[in-house]
Amino acid sequence: MTRSLLAGARRNFYLVLAFAVPAVIFSAILAGTGVYPFDPHGVYTTFMIDMNNQYAQFYSYFDQAASGHGSLLFTWRADGGMNFWPIVAYYLTSPFGLLTLFASDHRLPIMIAFVTVLKLGAAGLGMALLLRKFRGERDGAADKAMIVVLSTAYALSAWSLIYAFNIMWLDALYLLPWVLLGIERLLSSGRIASLGLAIGLNLIIDFYTGAMILVFACLYGLARYFGVRELFERKDFLRTVGRFALAGVIGGLLSAAFILPTYLGGLTQKTKLHADASINPPIPVLSMLVRFFGGTIDYASRTPNVGAATLLLVLVPLFFTVKSIRRAERIAFGAILAFLVLAMEVKPLYVLMHGGQMPNAFPFRFAFLITALLTFLAFRAWVGIDSVKQIKWLGVSAAFWFVVLYWGRQSYPRILRPEVVWFDAAILVFGTAILALALYLRVRPADDPLPKRLAWMPRRLATPKAAAVAAVAVLALDGAGSAQLIAQKDLGNQAGSYGSLKWSKWYIDPSTSYGPVLQTLEPGHNEFFRAEGYDQNLRSTNDGLRYGNFAFTHFSSLSSGKLHQTMENLGFAHHEANVWSAHAGATLLTDALLGYQYLVGTTRESADGTIDRLGTTLQKTYDDTKHGPNDSADVTTVYKIDSTLPVGFRLTGDDLADFTKPLPENSPFAAQEQLFGMPGAFQPLCGSPTVLGDGLAGVPGGDGSFTITAPSKARADGKAYTGKIVWNCQSPSARQVYMYAPGVFTVGKTYVRVDGQDRPAPLNVSSPNLDKANIPYPQGFANGFQDLGSVKAGSFTVTMFTQDMTPGKTYRVAPNPVRGLDPAAVDTKVAQLRSGGVSAVHWNSTGLAATTSGDSAATVFFSVPSIPGWSVTVDGKTVKTTEMLGSFTGVPVPAGTHRISFSFAPPGFYAGIGGSTVGLIALGVVWWFERRRAGAGKGKAATAASGSASVPEGVMS
Repeated sequence: MTRSLLAGARRNFYLVLAFAVPAVIFSAILAGTGVYPFDPHGVYTTFMIDMNNQYAQFYSYFDQAASGHGSLLFTWRADGGMNFWPIVAYYLTSPFGLLTLFASDHRLPIMIAFVTVLKLGAAGLGMALLLRKFRGERDGAADKAMIVVLSTAYALSAWSLIYAFNIMWLDALYLLPWVLLGIERLLSSGRIASLGLAIGLNLIIDFYTGAMILVFACLYGLARYFGVRELFERKDFLRTVGRFALAGVIGGLLSAAFILPTYLGGLTQKTKLHADASINPPIPVLSMLVRFFGGTIDYASRTPNVGAATLLLVLVPLFFTVKSIRRAERIAFGAILAFLVLAMEVKPLYVLMHGGQMPNAFPFRFAFLITALLTFLAFRAWVGIDSVKQIKWLGVSAAFWFVVLYWGRQSYPRILRPEVVWFDAAILVFGTAILALALYLRVRPADDPLPKRLAWMPRRLATPKAAAVAAVAVLALDGAGSAQLIAQKDLGNQAGSYGSLKWSKWYIDPSTSYGPVLQTLEPGHNEFFRAEGYDQNLRSTNDGLRYGNFAFTHFSSLSSGKLHQTMENLGFAHHEANVWSAHAGATLLTDALLGYQYLVGTTRESADGTIDRLGTTLQKTYDDTKHGPNDSADVTTVYKIDSTLPVGFRLTGDDLADFTKPLPENSPFAAQEQLFGMPGAFQPLCGSPTVLGDGLAGVPGGDGSFTITAPSKARADGKAYTGKIVWNCQSPSARQVYMYAPGVFTVGKTYVRVDGQDRPAPLNVSSPNLDKANIPYPQGFANGFQDLGSVKAGSFTVTMFTQDMTPGKTYRVAPNPVRGLDPAAVDTKVAQLRSGGVSAVHWNSTGLAATTSGDSAATVFFSVPSIPGWSVTVDGKTVKTTEMLGSFTGVPVPAGTHRISFSFAPPGFYAGIGGSTVGLIALGVVWWFERRRAGAGKGKAATAASGSASVPEGVMS
């Protein structure tokens, strides 16, 4: 028994290597780019882009919820109260993600790095298991080695490495082969249990890429049917299609607990979003073709991530010449490859492959299917080649790709960097030669003498085994080198926002006490308030999930689109697709409306962490400054807002009418004035602006706007034009000052400052961001209100300046962009509304309850988003709510004292659980039936065999 196990382990050791090799290579890449803990002295993490501001916070909250400090169904910590189950279904269902539960929040970057490595290892193993189904008998050792090399190239492809920050997508790399293996089992034995389970796991673990895989699986199944069946029989074909469909139904039912609630509670909100797609097919064909080369990377994100090993491109054409593969199958796989390539050029196909919606970032997300198909076809070409004549196609293919490489370098140097060109050129020349030799020696008659052009080779090297080793080696170099070329430009310390987050910034940015301070501001269950990092004073737009401060700031593609539209109308900073909304843009009025009681400041906002905000009282200062020679100030402050509203308050008469009117769009000053019944509350404080800058022309408009045009001729030194807009302003008394100037200058390169009234003079610094009095405008993805601080009675100036004006471009400044809000008037209005505020508030992980009292009937406004899933009762009786401000909840109540209760359940959750239960039972029944049928078949075969051996010949004659 032990001997047979050892023999089996030795035979299948290549599968262990298929897992270990990509895992080890990627670990080495991380170590080489300074990623901790793979580099013990490294300072970087794998956190970048979406990993940095979405996945990490989601996993942090996931760990808290799993330990009883939150709910996976609902959370008050983001979007003012959101359905969290779609987030779980979309981001957090990977079995590898469970490893994060074994580490603290502080160590989460380490666990996520290990999860990434394990997923890429699993991708290599999954592809190896698929390829071994097509292993030849000619040279088993060489085929096993080739399986390891090709599966590694697949696991470490450009798609894998460049999209590694989208860690949920990496599950697709190992889930795809499992589905294809299920199809192979269906075609060979008619059994569907494994296929149904594989489809279910795809949809559970990542339904987004799972949908792409299902499209590919249908095409793959059709192609392989023509390869497995010698003759087409309509009855057999329909029976096979029916079994495939049944497996799909079972898989869909298995995933119902995740898919149905996500659709009803998440995707139905997402469809209300709007955004400009980052790519609109078609794209230049050459730009697509060059991305098939190994080592390519496109920082502009305009082209697909396809490349793995460059020699795959050389091998694939041989597949279509292999006579042992049926012609119908070769044609079918050619059609699949053509379909996937066309899906990058034909918009309807592009949209189909992205689940019916244009992605607004990170395009060509289905490109991993092309890489998988190329890997599959290349291995079958390696195994199936049976004629010396076929080898000429290696040269033809290499020549074609060499032309593409040269041509592409001229047109797309940003994609084909010099080192990539040299590497791929060497691979195409020397790699193709070695590959051709190996294949030639495999298929030539063993007894034939070597041709004269190979006579120079030593006899021991001119053997199929030695040549196969060389071919495997060059392919290994090809795949590993391609991965390294990508990683050195994509991981670790990279310029701009695409680089990896430093290890220290995960837990101390923006200050060491910032996170702990926010955690102290989570309300107790018998109180309800919200707290926020002031302005953009946060590490991520999902900090609330991590720290528990009941924020409205949130970023996810499963956000409530209509809520973020309301926040945009009120002046909050936002993303154009409404997948992002931040406290940047809040005013005295909106903070009161949404129940903000605390604001947190740090030295990111001002030199000493103070907040320039009227109507607040400093509660506490946390000073973690270390006072070393290279240390800067590290201070966190907590301010209490003196005038704010409870989570619910009664509305009648004019106030109710104001809260039920549609909010004006693109006019947040007017929207807030209408909402609170305070016309003219945002008072213009400034006169016409003065434009400063070489050659700039300013022209006032009839509506009070102002346009500025940069000189049409570029500067002689090649630099962009700089410009300033200065407003001279006068305040009658204390005012909080706000700017709303959407789209004036370039985002990220524009600053605003207020001067006068004893403010310090501008600093003489090399960069505007080094002067804390310079406020970046706009904050966030798109323009919202910008709080410029407070002023007292008297004059002051507001200056907007930029260092990035385009020659000949005209910039428009809206009328009266700088206005002041009187805090005394705000206090008066808030006090009036607070008189009808709810009391005895109690919240739990999936709802809240509050008491309201009044002498007349009213509608109680709750700053609770009106997302699908709420059940609301008054004194235990279900009531129909009304939607207020387009996205908040109004509860009608009669006169008297009443108890209002909110309870949340993700819509479709219980129906989904029922569907999953049915799917699990169906899978069990199918598995039992198939196993019983297989056992009966084996029994009959054994009986027949034993009977024929024991009955003497001629006994029946």
